[in-house]
Amino acid sequence: MKLAVVGVNHRTAPLEALERLAVVGHDLAGANRMLAEWAGQGVVLHTCNRTEFYTLAEDLEDAREAAASVLDAYGVGYEGVEPFVYGYHHDAAARHLFRVTCSLDSMILGESEVLGQVREAFGAAVAAKTAHSPMTHAFHQALRVGKRARRDTDIGRNAQSVSYAFVELARRTLGQLDGAHGLVVGAGEAGRLAAQALQNAGISRLTVMNRTEVRASELAEELGGADVLPLDGLQAALREYDVVISATGSPSYVVTGEDVSGAAAGRDGRPLLLLDAALPRDIDPAVRDVAGVTLADMSDLDRVAETNRQRRQQEAARVEAIVEEEVTRFHEWWDSLRVVPTLVDLREQAETLREQELERALRRLSHLAEADQETVAALSRALVNKLLHHPVTRVKAEGRPEDIQTLRWLFRLDEASADYAPSADGESEEDPSGASAERV
Repeated sequence: MKLAVVGVNHRTAPLEALERLAVVGHDLAGANRMLAEWAGQGVVLHTCNRTEFYTLAEDLEDAREAAASVLDAYGVGYEGVEPFVYGYHHDAAARHLFRVTCSLDSMILGESEVLGQVREAFGAAVAAKTAHSPMTHAFHQALRVGKRARRDTDIGRNAQSVSYAFVELARRTLGQLDGAHGLVVGAGEAGRLAAQALQNAGISRLTVMNRTEVRASELAEELGGADVLPLDGLQAALREYDVVISATGSPSYVVTGEDVSGAAAGRDGRPLLLLDAALPRDIDPAVRDVAGVTLADMSDLDRVAETNRQRRQQEAARVEAIVEEEVTRFHEWWDSLRVVPTLVDLREQAETLREQELERALRRLSHLAEADQETVAALSRALVNKLLHHPVTRVKAEGRPEDIQTLRWLFRLDEASADYAPSADGESEEDPSGASAERV
């Protein structure tokens, strides 16, 4: 069993397909448990532009079947998204996880949100008891790699988030935002980032709207005095504000075509820019047909993202080098998992033989004093330790998979213990082939 990942993201799938997978993100605990039923472990990573299933599998086909079972359970239907699905196994899976955590695979290169999203996904799996070693090692290492990339390179310097990218899109659409009125619908993390981005862009009036007014008030206070409106006043607010960013976790449209049509009639021709930063989408795509209204969603961020990527390409190359170094470490660690059981088996075999032979010898040396018998026992332990020292340290440091297999074959570690145990009279036993097994 090796690390595997199967998923879809903004590079492989259209927004409509990503939107269908949002149902998984609403029940991470359940999705993690279903995924773990296949291989004992599973971590589901869901963000606004990706859904990925990390598990342990013999091959990618097993991993795909595990992901398909989860999606089918949520009524998504794996066949509907299969054309957009990618998969990676073992080293390639670790490389992908590290690149995701370093934001190399993000829509906005260098953004910092994904590091927290990976941490939250891993935490959800731990809470659901679906992540154990070696999965926990892979994710702990991924989080360290993400921090290292931001510490040792400038990949995150002045980086944009998706919310900031939307504000940049607003600036390109409307010009300078000084004097504009901005409304943020949703007081979660995405809403907070959107509100901060609008505030930093110089918006003259900022208002927060949320289903729970207490959370809206808390965010408004954090922003230093933004206004707060109840969600049921949305249509009236659409008549007044110039830029509206919606970033809720609602499973259905928060801003409907009817809301926008009614608001547009009372705007006296003033343009309205709607920015949908949610997945599933908050704003009905039909509003694009309303005169005077411009709608942008995740699929419209490519221009901003490409400009950002060109600026950060040199730092991205440095992060790629870090990722490759860490993949090598991951590979070495994973290989060591096979070394340790073999060395434990070898030590147990040697200790069993030592104790058997020592017991036989001490029966013949019963006339010795207790101190002398202990000297003989100490001699047996020293001989075993010295004989095992060089092969154990060599295999730990340089052992290849074929070396481990040879070691198991040479010492018959996969055979029953009776095959190597001496007979009661001290004579050698015959092996299964009938040949005499010499005692050395």
